[in-house]
Amino acid sequence: MKHLDNLTIHRFRGLRDLNLQDLGQINILVGGNNSGKTSVLEAISTYCRPLDPLEWLNTSWR
Repeated sequence: MKHLDNLTIHRFRGLRDLNLQDLGQINILVGGNNSGKTSVLEAISTYCRPLDPLEWLNTSWR
């Protein structure tokens, strides 16, 4: 299974310009409430399944 080395998220939910570099096989997202941790995970999930309409609908409902 491939892993992401870098991740750039531009205008996804509450995230405007996020650039995560030098990612490893395991990464921990830490932050306060409403800081975007779940949005990062949803962006990755959507990226992994770009043609799945249910993924897009689930993300828009959240």
